[in-house]
Amino acid sequence: MSKKPLAILAGVVVVSLGGLGLLRWGPLADDQVVPSCGALAEALPSAVEGSWTLTRTEPTREVSKSVARCEFGFRSADQAYWGKVVLDLSAGDDEAALRKKATDGPCYGEAVPNPSGTKYTVARACSQKINDKAFAGVFVASDERYAHTLAEFSSSSLPPEQVVAYANSSAQRIIDRAMALKASD
Repeated sequence: MSKKPLAILAGVVVVSLGGLGLLRWGPLADDQVVPSCGALAEALPSAVEGSWTLTRTEPTREVSKSVARCEFGFRSADQAYWGKVVLDLSAGDDEAALRKKATDGPCYGEAVPNPSGTKYTVARACSQKINDKAFAGVFVASDERYAHTLAEFSSSSLPPEQVVAYANSSAQRIIDRAMALKASD
């Protein structure tokens, strides 16, 4: 057998494996990538209207594009609510590990219903009021992503029950938007 067909065959195999590697693990891969904090900051106003300011970004974004940890300052469009939101988002192919993170995370306060919870393999939500602040936490997992958010909201003009309800619904809408958003990088 001639060396030329073997060289061509070897070249085709190397190029095919290289292309597969780029699609699976390289810059062309998208199954293990989550949106950046900047992309989330742009998308969150469509979930909860208001002014979103990225106050802290994930320090390891350059190392792993499958994890994002972001902190945002927030003021509602009507200026009645303000506070901060911390959002953790990660992707992976180990569905059991993602479910475990969502199941085992500390959810403080009372459990609250999550209307969109049926979209996820695990969905937990809780809230509590401490002094004049409402805290709402949501944990969710799908077969490819995990997300957790903690929203801390206040209002000087509205009753505490209304602030708690706003925090709960906002935290759940934030999670839904983060889980649905495609990665931009």
